[in-house]
Parts: sequence; structure tokens; C-alpha cells
Amino acid sequence: MPHDLPLPSPDASDAEWAAFARYVTEESPPAEVAAVEAWLAARPLDARLAAFMKARARRIEAVAAVPVNTESALAAVRQRIADDAAPSLRVIPGGAVSSPAATTAAPWRRPWRLVGFAAAAGLAAVIGLSQFGRSGGSAASRAYRTAVGQRDSVRLPDGSTVVLAPGSILTVASGFGEVARDVTLEGAAYFDVAHDEGRPFTVRTATADIRDIGTAFSVKTVADGGVAVAVTHGIVALGARASAATPVELQAGDRGIVHAGAVAVTRGVETRDVMAWTLGALRSRDGSLAEVRADVRRWYGIDLRVLDSALARRTITASFDGASVAQVIETLALTLGASVEQRGDTVLLQLRGAGAATVR
Repeated sequence: MPHDLPLPSPDASDAEWAAFARYVTEESPPAEVAAVEAWLAARPLDARLAAFMKARARRIEAVAAVPVNTESALAAVRQRIADDAAPSLRVIPGGAVSSPAATTAAPWRRPWRLVGFAAAAGLAAVIGLSQFGRSGGSAASRAYRTAVGQRDSVRLPDGSTVVLAPGSILTVASGFGEVARDVTLEGAAYFDVAHDEGRPFTVRTATADIRDIGTAFSVKTVADGGVAVAVTHGIVALGARASAATPVELQAGDRGIVHAGAVAVTRGVETRDVMAWTLGALRSRDGSLAEVRADVRRWYGIDLRVLDSALARRTITASFDGASVAQVIETLALTLGASVEQRGDTVLLQLRGAGAATVR
């Protein structure tokens, strides 16, 4: 969270509210935790509100025994704050409209933090209803979805946290935590897993299984069946479903790619760019074009079509932090040395000077 901006107030940005939401349910990536706590250290009133809402979220998880999806609950709290901070209107005899600002009665505006405490007091009902209504009980599987350009975060019953990338689906298996802890991912997500030797945590995709051995890692899937896994700490075992080979162990700083039934590993790579998307910054460091295509589709709703095989084999190192669609397209063209043609939500990419080829 930027240090020159306030914690959520009625006119705070969506990014600030999202950061606050992740923080109060302990779903924030480490860098975001440090930024928020540094801000709170100098602002005791904000710190009290954050602590109050954290306690509420923990209590709901303990009672309901279901994951807390905080963004939807805090959206209701945010609206309550805005509603309570705005002047109310009342109709008086004769059809005239009066607002408290026009009278000498007690002032209508209360400090937003006090409103926040009042709104947070109802957080239990908001979360409880949304969670029980979503799953119908702890035994049923449940799915969490994000729209294009939207991130979300979930805290699972075992204490593990997941930051879900835009355009992604996380499905928590029925009976999660009873014997094993299985989830299925379409898209991308960052997992910070609570270690439990007796109940393994496994992320399943269409072509790979990623088994945690007490760690934090990101997983990205792409349309061609490829899977990219990057580890920030701990160890994971990465295996291709189409192969009988023993899964490969990845440690902190390692990156594994599953493609066409095989696992390729790069050891000791820098993971900051790989994880930057958890803070809203989309970057690629030597990423395959297939991976970048999947990212751009999730974040911008743009379908990149590659018109020749030579271009499809290239890798990309680029930053799209806060970029518009036009800027993303321009960056890709310059980085790849490609000509581009946009047709609605589809962008055609072709090496400059190349002839007609098959769309990929």
C-alpha cells in the first residue's frame, strides 16, 4: 500500500480497499503485509480498525469452518461506510426535501473510522451468509472465480491462503482437509500453504499436479496445456500427468515448466517479477509467448493470435504495470519485433516482413 495514501476511506481507491481486505484476513503476500503494517504503525486509529476486523474474520472462520472470501464481504462494509458518511434526505410535508446539512440539528457526518467499526460489527453476518449460501456446508466442493482484470483472495479452512489472478477459477474439493487437501486451478494463483505432513496439499491442473511440502508458490496454466510453477520458499513436487516419471522437486527460487508431458526446471531464478502480479503489477521475465498470451487474456480480455511458428517460440521480458490495452500491444510489438493488427478483442501478431501464415 503506498505510504502517501490513507487506509480505506469513503473515497479510497479500489486497490487500497483490496489491500485492506487481504490484510484483515491475513491473505496478503509478504511485501503487502510489510507495507500495510508500516503504514499502521504511525496511525493507531487505523490499526485498531484493522485489528478489530481481523478478529471478526478469524471468529467467523472458526465458527463456520469455511473459507472466507473477504473482498465480497468488505465491499458491503465499504458501501455501509459510504452510505453512513453521506447526508440522508427526508421528505417533509408539502413535498419539500430536507437534508441534515440544512438544519441546526446534530451533525450527520461521523468520522469514517467510527462508521467503519459499526459496519465491521456486521461483518459476521455478511461473511456467514455468503459462505454458507455458497457451499451449503463444509462437505461440498466450492468454486471461486475472478473476472477479467479482477484479483481475489481466499483463506482456506486449514489456514492456507490463495491469491487468485484475473480470469481464473479455483475449485476446493469436497471433503477438503479430511484426509487430503486438494484444489483444482484454471488460470493462475499464488498459494501460501500451511504445512501439514498428515494431509498433503495438492494443486491439480489439466496436465500437472503440484504437491506442497510446506511452501509458497505460484501456478499458471495456459491454453496449450502448459503449466508454470515458481517457488518463493519451501519445496514443491511437480509432476506431469501424462508421464510416469517421478515428480521433480522445486525449491525456493526454482521455476518449473510442464509442457507436452515433460518437466523443465530452471534453478535459482529471481522470482520478484514472477510474483509481481499479486500486487497488481503484470510482468514477464523470459516468459514464453504462450504464458504471456494467457496473462494478457486474463488481465485485459485480449486474445493474442500468433501468425507464424518462429514468433511463437520467442520469450518475452517486459513490464505491463498499469498499462492500457494500447500500451500492452505496443510493448509486445517492440519486444517481439512484430507487426500487429487489432480486430476488436483479437490482436494478430506476425514477424515483420513475414508472409501469410496460419493463425495460432
